[in-house]
Formats: sequence, structure tokens, C-alpha cells
Amino acid sequence: MRHAELITYGLEDDAAERLRTLLSQRGVGVRTTRQHGACLNLLRQGATGVLLLRVGRDLEVEFDLLARTAQQFPHVAPVVCGDADHPRLAGLAWDLGASAVFMPPPDLQRLGETIVRLLPE
Repeated sequence: MRHAELITYGLEDDAAERLRTLLSQRGVGVRTTRQHGACLNLLRQGATGVLLLRVGRDLEVEFDLLARTAQQFPHVAPVVCGDADHPRLAGLAWDLGASAVFMPPPDLQRLGETIVRLLPE
């Protein structure tokens, strides 16, 4: 049986490391990706858990990844974070299947709590 994990896409190293520290106390692994294909490969390999998707650098690629995750990998809960308050992008993220959207992102503790809540039991 696979353990639940967090896959990150586009997250800075320091933020990913802080999440890794926070979530490791709860037995959640964290895998970091920066490439669309690598992220999809992890999902195809049967990843179960949460995809934390940072948006704002290449919206077309990022929202394609969100839509594909929601459609093809129902066992993964997509969470979208963006650096700025952008209601239209937030709405699009919800429409494409996000399980949670944060624009701007919350503090690390709240983000970690959301991720844990979305993980399968």
C-alpha cells in the first residue's frame, strides 16, 4: 500500500523544505518537481495525496497540469497557490478542479493543515 505524499510543482526550495519538515512529523513524504513532464510521471506512477501547484510563472503550463491532474488522477487533490490576489485566476483554478486555492498563499502552518486534511486516511 502506498503512503500518502505531497508533490510540489514550482515551489521554491526553502518553502518545500519547510513543508517537508512540517509534514514529516505526520509521516507524509514530500517530492519536489519543477518540470511538467516529471510531475506527470510521478502522478502516473500512482502517487496518492496532494499536488501543491504554484502558479504565476507559466500559466498555460500550470493550468494544463491542474486540469490534467483533476481529470486523470482523482486520487490526488490539487492545491493551487499564487503570489498575488487574483480573483479570476482563483476562479479558473476552482473551475479546473482545484481542491483548495490560496491567492496569496497562507502562512505555512495553515497550508500544512490544509494539505493534511486533504490527504487520504
